[in-house]
Amino acid sequence: MRSLPVVLFFCAVVCATFLSKTRAQPAGSIPPYKNPSFTPEQRVADLLERMTLDEKIAMLAGAGWMETVPNARLGIPAIKMADGPMGVRSWLGSSAVTNAAAPIHSTAFPAGIAMAATWDPKLVRREAAAIGQEVKALGRDMILGPTVNIARMPLWGRNFEGYGEDPYLTSRLGVAYIKGVQSEGVIPSVKHFAANNQEFERHRVDASISERALQEIYLPAFKAAVQEAGVWAVMNAYNKVNGHYCAESDHLLGEILRKEWGFKGFVISDWGSTYSTVATINAGMDLEMPGGEAMRTWLAKASTQADGNGCGWLAPDKVLPDIEAGRIAKTKIDKNVGEVLRILFVSGLFDKQGAPGGPLDTPEQKTLAREAAAESIVLLKNAGGLLPINASRARSIAVIGPNAAAARNGGGSSKVLPFYAVSPLDGIRERAGSRVKVGYAWGVSMEGEKEAEKGTEQLRDEAVSLASKSDLAIVVAGYAANLESEGFDRKTLNLPAGQDELIRAVAAANKNTIVVINAGSPVAMDWIEQTPAVLDMWYGGQEGGHAIAAVLFGDSNPSGKLPVTFPKRIEDTAAFGHYPGTNLHVDYEEGIYVGYRHFDTREIEPLFPFGHGLSYTKFDLAGLDISPAAVRMDKPVTVKLRVRNSGSVAGVEVVQLYLHDVNASADRPVKELKGFQRVYLKPGESQAVSFTLERAAMSFFSPEKKAWVTEPGTFEVLVGTSSREIRLRGKFELIR
Repeated sequence: MRSLPVVLFFCAVVCATFLSKTRAQPAGSIPPYKNPSFTPEQRVADLLERMTLDEKIAMLAGAGWMETVPNARLGIPAIKMADGPMGVRSWLGSSAVTNAAAPIHSTAFPAGIAMAATWDPKLVRREAAAIGQEVKALGRDMILGPTVNIARMPLWGRNFEGYGEDPYLTSRLGVAYIKGVQSEGVIPSVKHFAANNQEFERHRVDASISERALQEIYLPAFKAAVQEAGVWAVMNAYNKVNGHYCAESDHLLGEILRKEWGFKGFVISDWGSTYSTVATINAGMDLEMPGGEAMRTWLAKASTQADGNGCGWLAPDKVLPDIEAGRIAKTKIDKNVGEVLRILFVSGLFDKQGAPGGPLDTPEQKTLAREAAAESIVLLKNAGGLLPINASRARSIAVIGPNAAAARNGGGSSKVLPFYAVSPLDGIRERAGSRVKVGYAWGVSMEGEKEAEKGTEQLRDEAVSLASKSDLAIVVAGYAANLESEGFDRKTLNLPAGQDELIRAVAAANKNTIVVINAGSPVAMDWIEQTPAVLDMWYGGQEGGHAIAAVLFGDSNPSGKLPVTFPKRIEDTAAFGHYPGTNLHVDYEEGIYVGYRHFDTREIEPLFPFGHGLSYTKFDLAGLDISPAAVRMDKPVTVKLRVRNSGSVAGVEVVQLYLHDVNASADRPVKELKGFQRVYLKPGESQAVSFTLERAAMSFFSPEKKAWVTEPGTFEVLVGTSSREIRLRGKFELIR
């Protein structure tokens, strides 16, 4: 008790010092909020004291489609935003507007799902830093990405934006993206918080999700973004979760995001994802977008639709009456505005206001886009060693398909318009050179696009004729922006109309048929037995054509691994029967059994398992060592092994570590990904690989205790090259 006066004295000195700095400034001196030597918290406190209530309220909603409200009197800049996450997209308006108007060009990097297939956080961070550089070069301050929502269902229209079905993999890549963008002083916005796993009725659907499934599957990537990456902004989702719109959810925004995780950035709405004034502000949603004239235009459009879009709820004429009536406290306004101001200081945006500058689509950025596209390609099947193509033997190649002569990407707000884009056909022709005859046939029109003048049968017959006369046939099949996009879900697991029939016909005409899938999500392949080689190039960005050609001809050894399970049929997926719900309600009855957790635990054979990906070389895993054999809960476990390239060419293997809680009191999957490492090896070379398992890796969430629980018992360590290709097994005992 004797120390209490000392503590009080110390507090008084600190307070007096701060007040003297903030209130007793000499005439003409720099105010604290403009002085970078003060902490962001001190600068926010000083600035809030200088702002009028009207000025604070004005900052709760945007000034336009992609900008916040500036304050000229106090020198508060607008935050200028751009869509992402695959590159800088036009900020001039909605997808319908900017995809049709004069475009803003930037480097088109591979889609999120493609980057997930690299299993390479370092590469993702480099990509994100490059995107941050282009954001600044175009005079913007914020990129709306990354997307870290889990791929619950293969039909979700935005699967191509995210990092797949596993929360651990998604967390590692999401953290890498955020750190890359923030390293450039650009604000990322991790999205969509939370459980935006379908586009069907996304503005109105209510997702019923158990607290355990939320904590173990749908929230970990957001938690990692906050606690590991220190993300500066979080974007809330359109949908409801357990009866509450995400923008109004005190459980999500208040209890979990702010209190439990300690988030210190600002929460921004998705465009039109607010539905109230009082509940939204009091829950902690800080910034509504869009605003101003853009908001009024949006409202006029939304009023004629049944999509439930909403905005304008945080406009001054709505907020002020609720403050005057006592429904919103002025201290709450200070809190919300203060979160935005803090990031202006933390990011350096307040102190580095200036004109845009810097190059776009530099040689380095182009090279990075090409490297990322090549590393993302997954070799799914290679019967008989058909690949890589031997250019000295293959004198003629037929390139066929609606995606062969086009550089495809997904649609919606993430669609980037590059200065140039290389199609698979262009890449193959360039790589093949003049010594190889490369013919092209459309084969079938892309569903939903302008039909060719020739009929379907004639197009297919031309493709079959070309294939029959060629040494090799390459069919590039897949989706397009009009069929796989934000705003709607895919209708089927199958390829678009006519493409499955085309593949079967070409494979019957040429036994050396290679299929390249160009899509953002799994597709069914009932023709798989007829085709000796299959690759997935996802949406590879502007350099996708060069990348697929490099892999086909063996210039690049494929190293991609599936970040999602490929089911044989949609009925095999965990969400089938529950998706998309009824009467604006969807029940996540599968709980934690999403993706491979469902397939492996229920013993359902997939078309291709999570983590799968072949190579042109061979890798051996050996020497598993787990230490210690018995360990206390507060101590780490070390897992070691060696990887050897026993093949004839250099390549990369992704070593995957899964864990199985043998004695769990709760229902747990038979395996869960807890670690992975990319290993590059030359022929004959070997390397030691080491993993460290902390207590969190052994834990599960207990709804009864409302906490993460770790139990003593046996844990099995499973190391392999996919969730089904387990090469090494061991175990350890966890003790109290």
